[in-house]
Amino acid sequence: MKNFLLISFLFYSFFGFSQSKTESYISKHSSAAVAEMERYGIPASITLAQGILESGNGESRLATEGNNHFGIKCHSNWNGETIIEDDDEKGECFRKYDKVADSYRDHSLFLTERGRYSFLFEYKKSDYKKWAKGLKKAGYATNPKYPTLLIDLIERYELYTYDKVEQSDKQLYFAHTYGLPYLSGLGAFYFQEKSLLFTEVNTSFAFSGANIGYHYELFNKFYAGANSGVIYLPAKEKQFVPQISAELMYINSSKNKRYNSVLIRGGVQLPLDKMDYKLIPYLSLSYLIN
Repeated sequence: MKNFLLISFLFYSFFGFSQSKTESYISKHSSAAVAEMERYGIPASITLAQGILESGNGESRLATEGNNHFGIKCHSNWNGETIIEDDDEKGECFRKYDKVADSYRDHSLFLTERGRYSFLFEYKKSDYKKWAKGLKKAGYATNPKYPTLLIDLIERYELYTYDKVEQSDKQLYFAHTYGLPYLSGLGAFYFQEKSLLFTEVNTSFAFSGANIGYHYELFNKFYAGANSGVIYLPAKEKQFVPQISAELMYINSSKNKRYNSVLIRGGVQLPLDKMDYKLIPYLSLSYLIN
């Protein structure tokens, strides 16, 4: 158990601070932006850039206390909860939402249901520069640098890649795995929203193993889970030893696609029968392929 706790601590320490606040925001909310794009035709890059800018990476008071990530004010047609904040004037009324997803949906409705934004939908979803300038032209923000700020965010973090996402992105992937003490392996990984199911076979010079497992995404591409299976010992009269494992995983993904991603995994196996080892710590890299 001490070994597992040490590995968990090192794993989190190494990868937990690898993302900037903006990258963390993108990881957390990109799926919502893509979903809104597919339903309403607003470029996901624009939605993400606005969310980052308007909410201060999700850390503004409007965002933390009101789940308002787009600075949308109450206006006369708002009948929901409100939150008061200084903006162009002191003590202005802003919309308050139960959850962040409601803010993303209301942002889409705000742009699609107001005639002054209708010309934006004549632009291609890939033309984020026109959308950014059009938002300023339609009066979304008073800051004269608003288009430049959005465009800079989109280009710095390559948010335009999210404009090319298709909802039917593949969920089942095969993988090559390399690590220690298991040197290599093959597996299949199935993603469904925040869940991951997998099965794999790994081998080393001393022993081999086969297992099936489950992971759940806790936050920002970090997963926790467990697996079970058998350890095969060819040198001991073909002995099979059952095992269970606890595991942490981080997905280093290629922006908005899972293929060509690397799964960085660490955990501890607990053999359920007599072996030379009571615990087997392991670390591995799994490369997802089409």
